[in-house]
Amino acid sequence: MRRTVAWILALCLLLTGCAGRRGSGERKAGEYRLWFTKRHTSVESAALGSEDRAVPNGESPLELLLRGPESEELASPFPAETVLRDSRVEEGTAYVDLSEAYGALSGAELTLADACIVLTLCQLDEVERVYITVEGEPRPYRDQVFSPDDFLLDNTLGESGDQ
Repeated sequence: MRRTVAWILALCLLLTGCAGRRGSGERKAGEYRLWFTKRHTSVESAALGSEDRAVPNGESPLELLLRGPESEELASPFPAETVLRDSRVEEGTAYVDLSEAYGALSGAELTLADACIVLTLCQLDEVERVYITVEGEPRPYRDQVFSPDDFLLDNTLGESGDQ
C-alpha cells in the first residue's frame, strides 16, 4: 500500500520540476533534451529527468531515447527488448509503433515511458502530439493521442527547479 501511494504521489509530481517543453535552456543545434526516469526519486522530487544529447545525422531523438541515458542518475523506462518498428509525422502528430516488449508495460511504468516519448518528440518543431501503438495495434485503454500537457503539471518549483 505504501509503495502504491508513493507511486501515485510520484506521478502527481511527475514533472513539476520541468520548466519548459520546447527550447528551455541553451542547447546547440542538433541537440535535444531526452527524457528518462530518475534512478532515485522521492515523493518530493520529479519522477523524470533529462539529458541534452546531440542526435547523429540520419537518426531521430526517439532512436537515441530507446538506447537509454548516458547519465548514471537516469534510467531507461523501456524494456530492453523495445524496438522502434516505425515512426512518421503527419499534420503535427508523430505516429510511433513499438515492438511487443513495450506492450508489457502497465500502470505507472507505462505512464512514465509514454511521458518520456511524448516530451522528447514534442521538442521537434513539426510535432505537437504523439500516438503510440504496439506491433501496429492501438493499446488497450491507451488508444489516444498525447501532448506534453497530458504529463506536465504547473511548475511549483519555479524556473530553477530540479530537472
